[in-house]
Amino acid sequence: MFNLFGKKEEESVKHIFTDRAYISTDAKIKACVELAKTDSNYIFISWFDETNEIFKMHFIQQGIDETRIQIAKYLNPHSLEGKTPVFVEHYPLHQKELDLIKNWTAENIVVYSALDEPLFKHFGSDKIIPMIKLMGMKESEAIEHNLVTKSIIKGQSKIAEQLDTEHSAISQAEWMKKNVK
Repeated sequence: MFNLFGKKEEESVKHIFTDRAYISTDAKIKACVELAKTDSNYIFISWFDETNEIFKMHFIQQGIDETRIQIAKYLNPHSLEGKTPVFVEHYPLHQKELDLIKNWTAENIVVYSALDEPLFKHFGSDKIIPMIKLMGMKESEAIEHNLVTKSIIKGQSKIAEQLDTEHSAISQAEWMKKNVK
C-alpha cells in the first residue's frame, strides 16, 4: 500500500525485532510491568545503566523480582535459557543490537520504546506525539507495525553513518549528546 509507485520490497525481508512504541516512557514502563506480572519467563534487557535503575525501582515497587531486568553489556546468554527476552529500549546503533543477539535462538524479540526517548526525539517525535494524541490514541496503546521497525532501523543507520568514534554513556540521552553531531 505504501509503495504504490516505488519498487516492490522483497517479501522475504524479515526483522528479528518487533517494536511496540508508546507515546511516553511512563506508558512504556507500565506496559512492561504488566507484562512482567503476567509471566515470569520474561527477562527485560536495558542498554543503559539509567534505564536499568528506573526499571528496577518500578519492579521493586510492584513486587517483581528486580533481577529480571538486566543490562545488555552484563547479560549472560545462559541466563536466557527458558526465558523470553524483551528489550526496554533501543540502542542507537542497530549493529550493536544485532551483535548482542547473533547467537540467540529467539526469532521475534519485542522492543518496548517510547516516542519521548532521545533516540526518537532526534528524528522529530516531538512533532508526531501531538498528532497521534489528536487522532485519539491513548497513552496506554502501543504503535506496533513493521513500518515502525523499519523506520527505527533506518534512523539507527543514519546515526551510524555520522559516527566516527563511539563514546560510552550511562543513558540514551547522554549517548546521543556525546555521539551524534
